[in-house]
Amino acid sequence: MKNKMREKFIASLMILSFTVMGTSPLACAQDDTPFIRSQQPITSIDINSETRIQNGNSPVNLSLRDADVMQVLRMFADQAGMNIIFGQDISGKVTMDLVNVTLQRALSLVISTSKLKYIIQGNTLIITTAGDDSLDVATGSKDIILIPVKYVSAASIADYLNKSIFNKNSISPGASSKPVVTVNPANNELIIMGTHEDALLAQKIIDQFDKKPAITNFKVNHVTPAEMAGLICSTLIPSFMSNGEASKGGAAGGAAGIPTGGAAGVPTGFASDSMSSSGGEGLSIGGGQLLCSVDQQAEAEEMSSLPFKNMTVSYFPTIGMIQVIGGSPTQIEMIRDYIAANDIKSPQAYLEVQLIELTESGSKQFNNTWQYRGHNISINSNGGITTNPYPIFLTGHGYSDVAPAQEATVEKWSTSPQLTWTIYYLIQNSKARSLANPRILVTNGQESVIDLTSDYVAKVTTQYLDSTGSGSSQVQRDYDIQSDNGIKVSVTPFISPDGYVTLDIKPEYSTPSGPPLTTPNPLGGEDIAATLLQRRNLDLKGVRIKDGETLIIGGMIQEEEQKTVNKIPFLGDLPFIGVIFRSTTNKRDKRELVIMITPQILIDTEDAVETTNLDL
Repeated sequence: MKNKMREKFIASLMILSFTVMGTSPLACAQDDTPFIRSQQPITSIDINSETRIQNGNSPVNLSLRDADVMQVLRMFADQAGMNIIFGQDISGKVTMDLVNVTLQRALSLVISTSKLKYIIQGNTLIITTAGDDSLDVATGSKDIILIPVKYVSAASIADYLNKSIFNKNSISPGASSKPVVTVNPANNELIIMGTHEDALLAQKIIDQFDKKPAITNFKVNHVTPAEMAGLICSTLIPSFMSNGEASKGGAAGGAAGIPTGGAAGVPTGFASDSMSSSGGEGLSIGGGQLLCSVDQQAEAEEMSSLPFKNMTVSYFPTIGMIQVIGGSPTQIEMIRDYIAANDIKSPQAYLEVQLIELTESGSKQFNNTWQYRGHNISINSNGGITTNPYPIFLTGHGYSDVAPAQEATVEKWSTSPQLTWTIYYLIQNSKARSLANPRILVTNGQESVIDLTSDYVAKVTTQYLDSTGSGSSQVQRDYDIQSDNGIKVSVTPFISPDGYVTLDIKPEYSTPSGPPLTTPNPLGGEDIAATLLQRRNLDLKGVRIKDGETLIIGGMIQEEEQKTVNKIPFLGDLPFIGVIFRSTTNKRDKRELVIMITPQILIDTEDAVETTNLDL
């Protein structure tokens, strides 16, 4: 007996262990099931007829093979205790096996599968084909039913109902098979020109879609609202758009490099959109700018999508806020996460820039002047240029020339002949140094420009204007003013956390290359035809500087040398002694631009505290 009890006890333990082992993997599998955060509840709309037949909840247990559909419907009418009327062209067979199905459900199934429709008039069930419009006439459905729409466009709802619900392929047995909905735009309401069943079905659609759009505001602290809204429209929104496109509002074009146009006259979820002749282009309310709106519509041959905007994105620069109208909860959550990840402080650096222009010019002149004065002839050779200050007197003793305002007397040299030699030697040197020392605060990734240029007249045009037609003229001068004469430096920094600043530097240096070119004008004077500039430009990419060190950019040199030699023919070419019969002028002009940049990375107090805590 004890052995049998022991065997039973052991068998019970084995069965229990197998049971536990069999259920444990299932329990583990259930615990490991991932949770989908973005899972949304599924909403369904019952579009079946709201009209109920008598005894509609009574059970039906029926099995038929190739039975005439009219006989089956007569059986249903008898069970409901109702009269029945058939329209024209009703035919067909039906096979069914129904067990514990309500009479109302059985009637709807047979009507749908046989492509028929019905309506109840009192105690009479009227059956006709789906495309037969005589049913509406027979039932006298001539009432006008008004249904108000609160938030969305009534015209959009009406278009959707007429194309997708009330058409020749009506999806509800009790609905009309032709468009029966129009709009009263004054009150934004639907006008139903159909049956009571049509009104009930339209009300179901309105209850589902006529909802106040959700308005979500996001505060941005470190990035400008225009830039963040531009990133959302151009980067984030296309990632969850399906068969849609984003229209850009004209008011925000250029703020973030986004194209304009396209948002006008498209509904955004408000009823007033369908009644506005001009939409989002140029829209600005309270400082807010409409940046983009998302339009997602499916295309089908016999159905229409609701033409509402899925989402609109606006920004308010005065209060640092981005406003999103519409969007699903998952999309709003994505935008919130995107803003949290990108709305961060941009590093800044303090740049001390020194612009130094060094100018050095010099000249060296060595002139020999020979002069001979005789009784009948005088010769002057100044710097190698030979002239005769007096005429050659072959006979006579001079003469006098009396002019109306003066009297001139020219006489021969009366004393003994003279030969003179004059030496002129001059060295000139000049140096100049001009300095500009701007100090600027730059932001990571943002271009900053130091502009030290000046305006100048590049061209002047003079012309006569005959304004009266009588021959009297007026003079008009047009001045072409340019502003690129001088120094201009563009700096774009990248500030890295390791204490280095990488710069894109583009210095531009322009100076006049000489006197302006001139042309005669109609007044007898001269106008400036063109002003030529000499340019010394650099374009440096990725120059890396450590915090506190100085970058020196030099070598932007402009140097000009000129040498002029004048000599007395033959004598100036003689070796050794020819130097006393030559005049030499040497000129040199040299200019150099030096740029020195010293960056200092700025650390906010909050960042310094966080860094100190990490070090501890």
